[in-house]
Amino acid sequence: MTGRHSLSGGHCLSGRPSLSGLAPRSLRFVATGLVGFVAQIAGLAVLTRIGVHYLVATAIAVEIAILCNFVIHERWTWRDRPAATTGDRWARLLRFNWLTAATSIAGSVVLTAVFVEAAGLSPVVANIASVIALGLVNLAAADTLVFRAAAVVALASVAAPAGADSMEAVLQPKTAKDFARYAAAVEARFARDLQNNAPFLDIERQPPPQFARTLAALRRGEVIVTRGVVRDDSSNEIEIDGGMINHWRGTVFVPRVKLDELLKVLQEPQSDKHKQEDVLSSRVVSRSPDGDSQKVFLRLRRTKFVTAVYDSEYDVEYRRLAPDRALSNSISTRIVEIENAGTPRERALPEGKDRGYMWRLNSYWRYKQVDGGVLVEIESLTLSRSLPPIIGGLIRPIVNSTARESMTRTLASVRARFIS
Repeated sequence: MTGRHSLSGGHCLSGRPSLSGLAPRSLRFVATGLVGFVAQIAGLAVLTRIGVHYLVATAIAVEIAILCNFVIHERWTWRDRPAATTGDRWARLLRFNWLTAATSIAGSVVLTAVFVEAAGLSPVVANIASVIALGLVNLAAADTLVFRAAAVVALASVAAPAGADSMEAVLQPKTAKDFARYAAAVEARFARDLQNNAPFLDIERQPPPQFARTLAALRRGEVIVTRGVVRDDSSNEIEIDGGMINHWRGTVFVPRVKLDELLKVLQEPQSDKHKQEDVLSSRVVSRSPDGDSQKVFLRLRRTKFVTAVYDSEYDVEYRRLAPDRALSNSISTRIVEIENAGTPRERALPEGKDRGYMWRLNSYWRYKQVDGGVLVEIESLTLSRSLPPIIGGLIRPIVNSTARESMTRTLASVRARFIS
């Protein structure tokens, strides 16, 4: 288990466009922003590659995007406003550049620095995050001060259904049902593999030369993480109605340890010395007489742009298949988000009615004794809220990176428990 084992409409006023009338403009604004975004990221990537400091490169790349966006906004986004497309173009460009610079350049530089230095993101990923955060501010400024409109539209009204609360999400029965179907497909694949004597670990499916390189990297202490996917009988990826699944598979090599010893240690709560960064506390709630089944409690913390703390419980079962291999499954039974964690105002939000960052967490572990140690593989499924279609393509890579980093930390912490 990732964490444990380590583990509507608006009012229409006279002279002002309604929300429904502004929605197409917002969509054009977003589309134009995507063009500028591509130009900005491409410029940033080129400048940093040739040795320009990432903060200087960020400022230059944003200015490239500003000029690109201004031309498209004049010719497309606000082309229906004569006052916005005629007259003193240079003055309009100066206003647009000044306002956007105040938000995008200053804001991007500051936010990029924060995301790089505090959150440890790469400059490109940090720049993507800053673009998303500043998009609404730029729309309001351009619409009211540059192209002379009298209304401000919240980008969220386009990206989300009318009346939706962007900070709250509700786990719908259909979403939970789809996740259960997805997880059942993963478990059925595992069962077929065991029955058919298929390769026990996913890396063992690689061609021999690639497998040799992978094993060498693992023995050097690297953690290898790849995306997972489940497809239906028609070879289509199983979709989640109202949610999204982060499906990752990772492998690590634990040197100088026997399988019996590793399993014994992993069935006990972590000490403070080896506690994973994501795991604030852990304990075994109950245990079967033979020790092969446990109910485990974890307080987890996930941090990227915001910090979310969860109290979670899991049913964990261990199964020995042969002297050199074993498996364990960790199935979440309860996950609740904790508001104001660690303060006198701490409280648990209703289960399935929170910010929707993590509703389910299932993990499937495989252990194999090899020469010099044990290979440990995890396949992890995390269910979270769906993303608005307009901004989903921008946010999803960041969500994915969070899940990938959590998987990497889990596996690294497993290895650290035996080599320190």
